[in-house]
Amino acid sequence: MNINSRITMAIRNFFKKYGRIIIVVAIIWLIIFIINQYLKRIPKEISMINTYAPDTAIIDDGGNVPKKYVDTINQTVEKYFNYCNNKNYEQAYNMLTSQCKEYLYGNDLSIFKEYVDSIFTQTKIYNLQNYSNVDNVYVYDLIILDDIEATGTTEGYEPYKEKITLRKENNEFKISNQGYIESKTYNKYAEDENLKVTVKSKDVSYTREGYNVTLTNKTDKYIVIVDNTLSKEITLNLGDQKRGAVNFSNASLVLRPGETRKEVFIFDKFYDDQKDPTTICLEDVRILDEYKETNLDTAGTANRMYSYDISLTQK
Repeated sequence: MNINSRITMAIRNFFKKYGRIIIVVAIIWLIIFIINQYLKRIPKEISMINTYAPDTAIIDDGGNVPKKYVDTINQTVEKYFNYCNNKNYEQAYNMLTSQCKEYLYGNDLSIFKEYVDSIFTQTKIYNLQNYSNVDNVYVYDLIILDDIEATGTTEGYEPYKEKITLRKENNEFKISNQGYIESKTYNKYAEDENLKVTVKSKDVSYTREGYNVTLTNKTDKYIVIVDNTLSKEITLNLGDQKRGAVNFSNASLVLRPGETRKEVFIFDKFYDDQKDPTTICLEDVRILDEYKETNLDTAGTANRMYSYDISLTQK
């Protein structure tokens, strides 16, 4: 028997012995392949996976939402969301806090309508996750997605996410949206022979604080507060650090003789970072006889240079 005959005989014996097993394996593989190809063609649904329970804060030490409020908060958010989804603008708007209406929308329903229309472009669904809880203010992540089952579309899976807060107002829960938290009245001031500064109030979002300030030049000279000669010319003291105002990095702040003006000093600060602001400091106040806005180098020598603190904790 030559070598070719031996090979042929060996192959026949192999298939005679293992043929059925090979056929069964081949059929199973074919079935798996077909199922896999089918699954690839099915539209993928978005699955929002929460590592945490919906009413347990993501932030460490944030605590849980009190059990007595859980159902009420969830029902409030659901009601608000459905109003927005169905374009019941006024009903949704009336579920916002009075401060939120004023700060974000200028007490103008039409501006809120524009906000709703920009997000609820079609039927939506939502996912809600508690984020942190501070001083009876409950911060949530609200994640808004397309309702695939309702629209039948498989495109545009970009979720919209914002922080909302819930707090009691007139004994019922109200919502602040777009990351806004609250407004706080201060009426703190500092005054010397040159300058009077009053911190009227601050507007708080989850990531920033904006201090509403009135500054008065009491002299017949120019007072330079910001001209970007220092990296931080207006700072917020948080005890263990000072943070510079983020909205003056490429701006100037100069008071003309006798001028009074209103400004907003904005600082990066997380609402739940447990850091209490103590002072706002004007780090490099300069008193000048003359000031040319186009060229500070020709303004002359400052009569006085000093730092100026406004306490946020004084009684």
